[in-house]
Amino acid sequence: MYFSFSDKSSLLLIFFFHGLVFSALLFNKGLATENPSDHWLGAFCLLSVFYIAPFMLGYAGWYGRLPYREILFYFPFQQLLLLPPVLYFYFQRLFDKSFVFQAKDFLHFLPALAYNLYALGIWLADQWLLEEVYFYANGQDKDFDAWYQISGFLSMVFYLVHSLMLYRKYTFLTFNTLSFAEEMTFVWAKRFLWAFMALVAIRLLFFILNPEWDAFGRKFWYYLTFSFLFYYISISGYLNSVRSKTSFSDWKGDKVEPVP
Repeated sequence: MYFSFSDKSSLLLIFFFHGLVFSALLFNKGLATENPSDHWLGAFCLLSVFYIAPFMLGYAGWYGRLPYREILFYFPFQQLLLLPPVLYFYFQRLFDKSFVFQAKDFLHFLPALAYNLYALGIWLADQWLLEEVYFYANGQDKDFDAWYQISGFLSMVFYLVHSLMLYRKYTFLTFNTLSFAEEMTFVWAKRFLWAFMALVAIRLLFFILNPEWDAFGRKFWYYLTFSFLFYYISISGYLNSVRSKTSFSDWKGDKVEPVP
């Protein structure tokens, strides 16, 4: 397999490899401890690895060489509409021991499903149905289209707000009943939320500084910063695999009913 090692591709490769490792560790830990929050965090790590992959492989020369360019074009590496709800459900399961993923919760993943079907349709059309490449005739990766990048940013803001609402509910319920386990959950959740907000903030900053998301020369520092953040989240999440004793079923609007 072709891979041109450079300072940029090699540095992102380190985060890529470690992200895969911690994703596998979190999935394995979730199975061993029967803790669903580890599965959600493992999914976040895996999606983060996919997120930095186009730039890592781009710096490694894939966009300039066949058939690697077509892999980058037709595989939707940047799951911008999937990452935010995965983080949200991680918080949901982290805070609420009574949370059970239900059929209605799949609605949160419909936008991501629609984009992946769109990507699949483009691949089928360009490679099988049409006599010539049509959708990728301009040589621009669809993952970096402005509408998709903006949609992904808005999705991240939306789910950040809802995650903060979950945090508020959790702190309200546990304010007078913090056990040692809840203190650990509280501290870890607070750090995670700060990291989540940092992801949104740096994304907004780079939107302002350079809205051209396929401009490789000027996006390296964004992807490097993102890699540091998701690496911190991965390691800390693996080491701080905690379980909340709080149940949101006790939440009754403005007051909490005591649990018998």
